[in-house]
Amino acid sequence: MYGVGMTDQPEYKLYFYPSPNSLKALIALEELGLCYEPLSIDLAAGEQLTAEFGALNPNRKVPVLLVDGQPIFESVAILEFLAERHDRLLGQCEAQRWQIKQWLYWQAAAFGPMSGQAHHFRCFAPEFVPYAVRRYTDEMNRLYGVLDERLSNAEWVCADYSIADIGLWPWVRHHDWQGQTLKDFPAVSRWYSTMAKRPAVALAAARYPVQIIAPENYGLLLNQTAETLIKK
Repeated sequence: MYGVGMTDQPEYKLYFYPSPNSLKALIALEELGLCYEPLSIDLAAGEQLTAEFGALNPNRKVPVLLVDGQPIFESVAILEFLAERHDRLLGQCEAQRWQIKQWLYWQAAAFGPMSGQAHHFRCFAPEFVPYAVRRYTDEMNRLYGVLDERLSNAEWVCADYSIADIGLWPWVRHHDWQGQTLKDFPAVSRWYSTMAKRPAVALAAARYPVQIIAPENYGLLLNQTAETLIKK
């Protein structure tokens, strides 16, 4: 159990695996100083495919935040829920809130999914597919350009530090997996280093370090169909 009031009953339970999407939720919980219980889900063992976990998230993915017995799934929804509930990290006025949401959804629709595809084809695919590697490496280069342009005249993605920054940082952490170097994007590099020095970010990243699933176990994640949603 972590966060403020660690001896108290946790306000939240977080089902997670040390992945970029889970790290978003962990950073937000730490930034907000909340008391939470982390519950690790072993993706390599297929724990996400059990009926019990399927009842929490029909998509069988992490993270899932449990609030008063009710689950919230999708990392961006979790970030938005926590920010709204605790009235922090989501701007001070309607214009700021919508600016933050735009960049948060840009991460959810573009930066995050394209990062995941780059990770897959560059690092984890069982065979090398030149077109796919080039396609997603180039697209990530474009997206880093968008982010660098945004940060070239601003300290944070939006006016103040927000869930937009929290949503992006865990993916930028793996820029090398995406075939990128931060030397090519000086504004992103500056922002990334500033984020890494925040106590909550450093604590979450250190407490839940990156884990690489062994190749012999990775097939469980690669070969799912509708018939494999429920673990036998």
